[in-house]
Amino acid sequence: MDETFATAKTTPVINVHAYSAQQVLDKLHSSTHGLSQSEAVARLQSYGRNTLPRPVPPGIARVFLRQFRSPLIYVLLAAALLSLFIKEYSDAGFIFAVLMINAVIGAMQEHSAQRAADSLNRLVSTRCRVLREGDTWEIDAEQLVPGDIVLLESGDRVPADLRLLHCHDLQVDESLLTGESLPVLKDATSILAADTLLADRTNMIFAGSLVIRGRAQAVVAATALATEMGHIASEILNRPTPRAPLLVRMEKFTHYIALLVALAAIAMAVVAASRGMPASEIFLLVVALAVSAIPEGLPVALAISMRRMARRHVIVRRLVAVEALGSCTFIATDKTGTLTVNQLTTRRIILAPNHEYEITGEGLEPNGQILSAEGTPAPHEQALLERLCLAAVLANNEGFIGHRDNQWSHHGDSVDVALLIMAHKLGIVKEESLNSFPEQAVIPFEPELRFAASLNQVEGRPQVFVKGALSFFLFQWLLAQGYNLDEARNGTLLLMVLFENIHVFNSRSETRSALQHSPLRNRILLFGTLVAQLIHIGAMYTPWISEVLHIQPVSPQHWLQLLGLALSVLVVMELHKFLRQKIF
Repeated sequence: MDETFATAKTTPVINVHAYSAQQVLDKLHSSTHGLSQSEAVARLQSYGRNTLPRPVPPGIARVFLRQFRSPLIYVLLAAALLSLFIKEYSDAGFIFAVLMINAVIGAMQEHSAQRAADSLNRLVSTRCRVLREGDTWEIDAEQLVPGDIVLLESGDRVPADLRLLHCHDLQVDESLLTGESLPVLKDATSILAADTLLADRTNMIFAGSLVIRGRAQAVVAATALATEMGHIASEILNRPTPRAPLLVRMEKFTHYIALLVALAAIAMAVVAASRGMPASEIFLLVVALAVSAIPEGLPVALAISMRRMARRHVIVRRLVAVEALGSCTFIATDKTGTLTVNQLTTRRIILAPNHEYEITGEGLEPNGQILSAEGTPAPHEQALLERLCLAAVLANNEGFIGHRDNQWSHHGDSVDVALLIMAHKLGIVKEESLNSFPEQAVIPFEPELRFAASLNQVEGRPQVFVKGALSFFLFQWLLAQGYNLDEARNGTLLLMVLFENIHVFNSRSETRSALQHSPLRNRILLFGTLVAQLIHIGAMYTPWISEVLHIQPVSPQHWLQLLGLALSVLVVMELHKFLRQKIF
């Protein structure tokens, strides 16, 4: 029997983690350049889409009949049938009318909400980057097939079960599968035993896990139900759906009502019979009591609530969900990409000492120019801007912009995409820049580092291009001034503390000078600032803390230099407040 890999239509008979990366590529008939487009289409037809099974949405008839599945509805139906039996057609007609109105409103709302939800699911699809024919494409994760080469970075959700080919400082959160809360460090070069447990397969990453940090290139080994997540989905696919809390409470409520109505009906029947009332009238009295005791307006109220929410563009597929939504008192959501379109545009460049340039053009298309106050930048300014844009392009591994099928496409970090578009407006394109200045090494951006760097060959000499936070450049400046590594690290940390302690007094007012505020007016702020500074000074002179943090005492001259730099934020803010008062 030939060995095959786990896919949506095959049974996993080999362990991918037990083979080297090249063996996996060979068995999948793929390469580091990825599949061709025609091969990817053929495999998609063969293996199916990379998605877990979804229940078939019910038809309108089934949705209509489902509106009658409620304990209160059962009691009302029984009362209506009893009313028909004793020929009280007006009562029966009224009850049936209420039930039909509820069913029609609920069915229409649920059916339209289902269609709207399906449209949203199609709109909000998971995207991933793949290599096909050596070129980077951004596709729906559902279109992934075994053999595709996937590119991953920090923050990406893993779209399928992947065998790592290359990775750099890759840490993955696999708690969804293993329950392990700590990120797992991955190693693409390891070859493991066939019986290695899932949690110990360090050369693989699995669908549903999250990339915490690092970069990776991996080949798809399993999709859809053949993934580890798919195995779990298969086991729980046929389990019954738990009942909604409202239905559970309504069922208990109905039982109480039914018991009370039964007791009251028996008591009234006994009293009426003792007074000689005819049996037909006693029966009618009991039915009237049952109908009056049941809150038949509750289902209609829920349906009306659904219609009101729909007018406010809130999709509710089931009536009982209204009650759950009505119980919400606080909703937290991520703003970026949820309440906004997650698009950034670079609008202005400021270079020392005080040269400002405006960037025209909107959106994510590189249409526009970089202009100075006089219009077109002078030749020496143009050279400076080109150097800036070249650094923004070469030290940029998290963004992509390209022109395909007569339209611009982009993916990756929104800040990096904005920088690429800015450089494109000056005529600097990443692909052309890499051809002119070949890349020799790269440090990808990570939140802990706060910078990204690229080492490129420029005119026969290696040159470093960096983009990132000011603290990194300060660290580099201290090294250039002759400080050793520990002194530069120590000075950078001390300067950050001084910056924060000085700027905290700037922040007391956006318009009033910090010099006009007495420090003693807010003793808590003053005390906290002094304590923070003393803690840092104390750490310099405490042996075991200074060894852990790699900090050391500084000379008075070093103190004065760093304090002078830190006071620059006070000067800048005071100038800003002064100009704001004069202009506004």
